[in-house]
Amino acid sequence: MGIIFEIHKYQHEDFQYVVARTNKYSEIKVKNDVERMNSMLNESIKTMGIRYVFAISDTADPLKKRGHK
Repeated sequence: MGIIFEIHKYQHEDFQYVVARTNKYSEIKVKNDVERMNSMLNESIKTMGIRYVFAISDTADPLKKRGHK
């Protein structure tokens, strides 16, 4: 079982997609990247409700095991 750090894109409260996934970098580095990405957004993008969010995913996700019957 492994932990994967992800960066998600949201528009207001609606999830859009996964921007990045990694198990190579530390949690702190990925969180810092999310903060940096959010700080780089211009005002017109921010007023559209766009933001990036840090998330943690587990590789033992049951959806990935569906093919193994």
